[in-house]
Amino acid sequence: MTRQLFTASDIRRLAHDHKSTLLVLGADDLVTPEAQDLARELGIRLHREEAAAPAKPASPAALPPLKVVHGSDVVLESFTPGASANTRLRDVITSGNGSPMGAGYMSLERGEFPWTLNYDEVDIVLEGELVITRGGERVRGRPGDCIFIPKGSSITFGAPNGVRFFYVTFPADWA
Repeated sequence: MTRQLFTASDIRRLAHDHKSTLLVLGADDLVTPEAQDLARELGIRLHREEAAAPAKPASPAALPPLKVVHGSDVVLESFTPGASANTRLRDVITSGNGSPMGAGYMSLERGEFPWTLNYDEVDIVLEGELVITRGGERVRGRPGDCIFIPKGSSITFGAPNGVRFFYVTFPADWA
């Protein structure tokens, strides 16, 4: 919201040019003391709008519960999208958790497979090397690296010697 400063000149212009007897001020607008005195002399009423109430934070009862996923407890399931690599994954955060984002773990043995994303994805490499190819582009991620893949990308997931990574998708239900 823009804050305005009103001076005596503004009050004179209001009275002379607009022939108005009311000036509505925003909650954060400023009026100089001289402008206030002149408004009183000219019979112009200054009306200040009330400040909008600040948004109330959601009550903890209205929020989904916190969730922790222990990576060591995650068991990956076979995922076969026509891959030459043994591919396994497990979604661990879904819309069922009240989240607009999804997340999970994925592993590929040596090999690659094509995929088209109808969602945005961020991959964080945990072990090995992840190679993402899109047309003439190729990026390599190693442990600790983060790769962003935008929605609509037709890519190839690849792993020269195997990889394990954590992914985050938006929206949550990527399948």
